[in-house]
Amino acid sequence: MNPKLKLLIYAPIRWLNAESEYILVLCRSLKEQGVEAVIMGSAGNPMLAEAKKAGLRIEDRFDLLSLNPFKIALTIPRVQRWMQEEQFDIIDIHRSEGFVILASLAKSLKPRPALIRTRQDMRPARTDPLNRWLYNSMDAVIASNQLLAEDLIARLSLDPGKVKVIYFGLNPEEFKPSKSSQEMRSELNIPEHARLIGLSARLAVVKGHEYFLKSAETISKEIPEAMFLVSYRKIEKESDFLVRLEKSPVKDKFLVFGPRDDRANLLNICEIGVLSSVGSEASSRACLEWMALKKPVVATRVGCLPELVIPGETGYLLMPRDSAGMAKAIINLLNHPERAREMGERGHQVFLEKFQEKTMIEKTLQIFSQIIKK
Repeated sequence: MNPKLKLLIYAPIRWLNAESEYILVLCRSLKEQGVEAVIMGSAGNPMLAEAKKAGLRIEDRFDLLSLNPFKIALTIPRVQRWMQEEQFDIIDIHRSEGFVILASLAKSLKPRPALIRTRQDMRPARTDPLNRWLYNSMDAVIASNQLLAEDLIARLSLDPGKVKVIYFGLNPEEFKPSKSSQEMRSELNIPEHARLIGLSARLAVVKGHEYFLKSAETISKEIPEAMFLVSYRKIEKESDFLVRLEKSPVKDKFLVFGPRDDRANLLNICEIGVLSSVGSEASSRACLEWMALKKPVVATRVGCLPELVIPGETGYLLMPRDSAGMAKAIINLLNHPERAREMGERGHQVFLEKFQEKTMIEKTLQIFSQIIKK
């Protein structure tokens, strides 16, 4: 890859989420590969603040999301002049907001940069003529999972050869325990005999914590020594999980942890990792974390999860909202610890083969190289 390659990533993301984490990891790694990446978004964007702290170049002077038509009319020529001066080789657009304006401006530049539309959103893409034309006019479309790629091809009549799948990747060296499970259990005063099942996700309705809680009631009757660990980094206002937990007959069996810097140590004390989501999961850092820690995974058939978990080999898959099925799968693993250990080892192998951060970067650079040559 040409070390002088210059990339603009347009991502006016209003909060820190899996999508913003993908972009931050991507730009940090591309910088190490000699690519000059600029992340463009709105002023006050928390992702841009994180990017700046990481030493990445940001651009927040242009508000393409304003509802004031006069302000937009003044902003457009300024953005066009700036992009012409910068001479980007590739412009990678990650959000629908501002897509029309930025793509149109990019097409007017001389020389015209290569254009990519990256999508990490499981919600159906709009099928109006303008959106169809915009997607079809891209040099490449990157989807964060195969299900999303197939949906885009069908929904927008895209050339399948133009649509590429790149999974989010995790660096195993940056997510590994620094303490033994026994040390962490001792620090947290967790009984030695406890059998821990973990769920790591923001507290949000879409993450299905209520179904995990309901399954815990069934599991506790079968396996009294079972305990349940919930780790989160954010609470969304719609979530009522903590209220439900307080009223639950198994509330004393739950350990709930907020944001921590030692999440690898925390999650490693669990025997099984659970993903109870009822939607979303365009990418899943949480699933990869369990796999990196060699834990078998019990997950719902949502988003990318069926592409990460091999049923009966690295864990189990079940339908969303199926608390009974979740309980049955977890009990099965707890009753067969050797099988669970083998599934965890196999999941770790799959993670190393397919879902490392370096794989994500290699595939991204391959696409860059292909579209630049065209």
